[in-house]
Amino acid sequence: MAKWILEDDCLVPERIIKVDYKGPNPFRIYHSIPQLLRAIFDVRGKDVWEREFRWDNTGAMRDFLFRFIVVKGYDMWTKAFIEVIVQGKNNPDPNKDGEVTVMITGKIKTGFDENNMWNTSPIYKSLRWIYLRTLYNDVRRNLIEECRIKVTDLRNAIQKSLGISAEAVMR
Repeated sequence: MAKWILEDDCLVPERIIKVDYKGPNPFRIYHSIPQLLRAIFDVRGKDVWEREFRWDNTGAMRDFLFRFIVVKGYDMWTKAFIEVIVQGKNNPDPNKDGEVTVMITGKIKTGFDENNMWNTSPIYKSLRWIYLRTLYNDVRRNLIEECRIKVTDLRNAIQKSLGISAEAVMR
């Protein structure tokens, strides 16, 4: 089935927000990320996916990697896709430090099906283009801005749950 898709990054020009942490028990962030995603993006549990989980228990430092994706639907055409990738090393001794890097990305995708004669006709495509340029463009710009604000709120909540103070971030 053919589909016409418009895709925009929420975090222009950076595309990725990165949070680095070095301190005790960095793996504790794993338990708080799903709750933060549900609360900040106002979605149900079915919209938050744990796409990948890796844990290496063989070395002195225990490497881990996990990835969460949240899908927030706005209307029948537009959805936000937010991805959180967490990679780090956890020391089995709780008195010693570990490290973690959290990367957050966000995209807004607007899609239109082109699965029948009417949707592929030049008249429909012209009307859709006019609608997108005149009315829906402002809606999409507002959704991109909302996505950017919520991803920034997620970064702040992750920093707070790791115990990173605002003063340390500003340096």
